[in-house]
Amino acid sequence: MALAACKPSSHRRLHQTADDARPQSEGGGGASIPHSRLSRLETIITTHQPVLESLLLQLPTSAILDLYHASTYLRSFLQACPTAWSALSFRRLPSTRTTERHPSPASDSSSEVSTTRSSKPYALDQLLISVILPIGTCMRCLDLDQTAVSGHTLTSTVLPARRETLQHLSVRGCKNVSLKYHILPYLNLFKLQQSITVPGARARTDHLALESLYTFRCRHHRRRPYLTTSLLRRDSDSEPTHELIKICHSLGIWTDTAWCPSPGGRCFRRKDYFAGRGLSDAKSEVWVVFDRLWRSGNRIGRLSTQSHWSAAPRGQLWQDDDYGYEGEALGTGDDMSAAHGKLTPTHLRQCHRKFVEGYKCHACGSQILERCEQCSIRMHCMGCRKILCASCSYSKPLPLPKVVHSSAASPKNIESLNESLWWVPDARRSPNLMDQESGGGNVSLAGQTDVTPTLETCCMKPQFSVGGGIALLGHGISSDDGCHIRTAPLPQGQEFEDAEFAHLRKGLDADSSPSRTLRIDLPEGHDPMLYWILCETGGGQPSMCPRNLCNDCVQLKGWKASCQCCQQVICFAHDLRGLKTRVCGYRDLPTENQIMKEAMLGAAQETLKLKQAQIKTMDRVTEYIQKHGTLDRQCEHELAVVTELPTGSDDDLREEEVAETANEVRHPSAEGADESTHAFAFLPFKPTAFNWSNGPLNTRNLWRGCASFICPEYRSVGDLRRKCPAVVKKCSECKVNVCARCCESPCDCAYCKDNFHCPNCFPKFGSEHCRKAEELEQQRQEKEAERQKKARLQEEIEGANKIAEQVGEFFAEENMVSGS
Repeated sequence: MALAACKPSSHRRLHQTADDARPQSEGGGGASIPHSRLSRLETIITTHQPVLESLLLQLPTSAILDLYHASTYLRSFLQACPTAWSALSFRRLPSTRTTERHPSPASDSSSEVSTTRSSKPYALDQLLISVILPIGTCMRCLDLDQTAVSGHTLTSTVLPARRETLQHLSVRGCKNVSLKYHILPYLNLFKLQQSITVPGARARTDHLALESLYTFRCRHHRRRPYLTTSLLRRDSDSEPTHELIKICHSLGIWTDTAWCPSPGGRCFRRKDYFAGRGLSDAKSEVWVVFDRLWRSGNRIGRLSTQSHWSAAPRGQLWQDDDYGYEGEALGTGDDMSAAHGKLTPTHLRQCHRKFVEGYKCHACGSQILERCEQCSIRMHCMGCRKILCASCSYSKPLPLPKVVHSSAASPKNIESLNESLWWVPDARRSPNLMDQESGGGNVSLAGQTDVTPTLETCCMKPQFSVGGGIALLGHGISSDDGCHIRTAPLPQGQEFEDAEFAHLRKGLDADSSPSRTLRIDLPEGHDPMLYWILCETGGGQPSMCPRNLCNDCVQLKGWKASCQCCQQVICFAHDLRGLKTRVCGYRDLPTENQIMKEAMLGAAQETLKLKQAQIKTMDRVTEYIQKHGTLDRQCEHELAVVTELPTGSDDDLREEEVAETANEVRHPSAEGADESTHAFAFLPFKPTAFNWSNGPLNTRNLWRGCASFICPEYRSVGDLRRKCPAVVKKCSECKVNVCARCCESPCDCAYCKDNFHCPNCFPKFGSEHCRKAEELEQQRQEKEAERQKKARLQEEIEGANKIAEQVGEFFAEENMVSGS
């Protein structure tokens, strides 16, 4: 890691010089180690204070511990250097992550990498008590996320010992640290000291330097919404969480747990909880707690398992704008760096404050407070980065609360209301009440209203849990997709808008049709349509992150199409770039994409070969001219111009051709000076781009079809759209998809039923094997045989009838004779 010198400051100044920190011999009174026996690293660290300070701020805790164990000299030196232990992080990545990760510095084996906790019980407690506390007298920041630290050890030993120096503590996800039995009893002591007043004397209170406390997902911490009646239950986690927020507010401690200020059912989590519990009393209060660090999860910088850094703005500021190692913040934090230093907590960093500060509604201009996960995502447009308040983000505005009578609106009551609603400034009513839609009136069920959100997702929908979790289900979804959906809200005009919608708006601003508008008829051929589908509509790798869009972005043309059969929306960014949509007249998009990439790679290789041949030819021509004489200035200028002109493609030059060309350059004809330029017509040309109208794929003569879009045959996991009933047939020869409209009169013979051919392949392949004529002739013969059979049967019946008549006449005559 590079060492960067920084200006020494008061809180980072070393307490002892290198000479005072030199270790003595093991006997206790020996001489110090001479400089000649020290390594270069030990000499630089112990004698250059700016280098040491910069190094400690740019090394993670695991590296500092490795440096501590590097040698006896460095161990003694760091023991006498309290500023080396001012910011420590023993965090572990969440246990739900299945990828490999580095073990915690408290692990008993640094080589063991697994998804479960590899440290022994109370190993971190012993490290804190035996090593960190004796030497870390200036400890300011301590991160213990996802570790097995004991809450009793933390509140009885660590926090009391560093009460006056520790400013930041994080125990997120620590299942052995309890709010109810550890954190709250410790904070209640200082709250009681703050509330005690002695008449005529000044009460003595212990100084608590703690300024920020992260406790989300630790033991007895509630994440789901809760009712006011739940605070009275002793076995509920609602009461500890509720008291934590109130105590931290009274002590001036920033905590990562807060209540959502969106009023009533306008908060999606409050509405879902109210409807899921089957409640009917609209006067009940529903408290919605959320994680204020739900975007970054208190992890700064990119993880080793994530993709590499990209120059395009992604909105993931906690990864792109800050430096860190496995979630731990690093850096000096000097004026020359845009990122914050190692000693700055997450909530004070610009990567967090940019999401929560200074936002106003684009419709009404009202101030927008920090909201929960669902309200932040679903009330924010990712296409144009427009942010709306809880009133403007629905089809009907939120009615104003009823005016309170003058007797009830006394200054004392108003002051009491403001104190109880300190977390919602300028609020007239509690946002937890569910009767917000009626302005304070009685309603039967606040969840059953005709108010609908005005923002909608493009095609995919994220899965939100009642506890505030966000899940993206589906094939091909990466961790970057899950992080990108958390980039809400972000300001406009800073290149955080969706690239596709930004491109479409530029076309509209220039009074021209967008280049990505749906084009069905393409006279230039098959390849430009493929290039437009697979490259222009995406412009990069496919992203599976859902996009929440406002009405202006939804009505914008060029980002979606309609299915020919079911008329459902087909999103270009997800369905087309994800190679899931079927297009009439084209093969499956993965196949077309592979063929197009091969064609583009071949064109690039051909361009490289031609460029190399051009350079080789010009070198040979220049060498020949230098051997046989020099050129005048005019010929030299013409020779320089020729190198940029388009020429032929033959790179195997004969010496005679080179000599002839050089003579023509040295002695131009009298007809004109331009003829010397044409003498280099045999030089290879330099193509600037691949011409898709004359590409190699056009020689396939594939059937074009109507180029209509059709939904995929099978929906992926997480795609909640209904299944499309469209029937698309695939050509057995060229594998081209044919929609039902283009296949108006398909052949129904036995061969064509099992081997379908498109209109282009049928005359070449299908007509030879088609049995339609034979089947028709066979049907005609069968009908003729049936007709003849019926005719013979009719003749037999008629003959039998004649015989019966004759027999009847004979017996009739016999009876007449016998009777007479």
